[in-house]
Amino acid sequence: MKETIDFSQIPHQYAMCLNRECVQANNCLRQVVVQYVPADIQLWTIISPAYLATLEGNCPHHRPAAKVRYARGFIHILENLPYNRMQTVVARLIALFGKRTYYRVRKGERPLSIAEQQQFFRVLKQCGVSSWGEFDAYFEDYDW
Repeated sequence: MKETIDFSQIPHQYAMCLNRECVQANNCLRQVVVQYVPADIQLWTIISPAYLATLEGNCPHHRPAAKVRYARGFIHILENLPYNRMQTVVARLIALFGKRTYYRVRKGERPLSIAEQQQFFRVLKQCGVSSWGEFDAYFEDYDW
């Protein structure tokens, strides 16, 4: 069964694509969302067809039409580290994300993308952490 997209969940002014000739059209989120635009929406944000016509090779605006797994919170991971190692990890994560974002991500107020999850695990490895648990929670959504 094909999943439908709730138009209200699409980010404001999300750039859509009308280039049906693109080789990635069937697997591009920017193409897929076009079919879910309600009839009462008068103005859309689209990627310029004239610009798209000049592109060769892969489109830099392509977004996979599959959901990805986001992570929320990592308090439990930190709690399972020895205190001195945890302090080093926290300092490096604050340097990576910034202080405010670090605290929001740690508590799960702001999700971590796949790339940010990889950065998080890279910091753990750099700090000598060889095993860790799971993030506090996970959810799936589109990579807008």
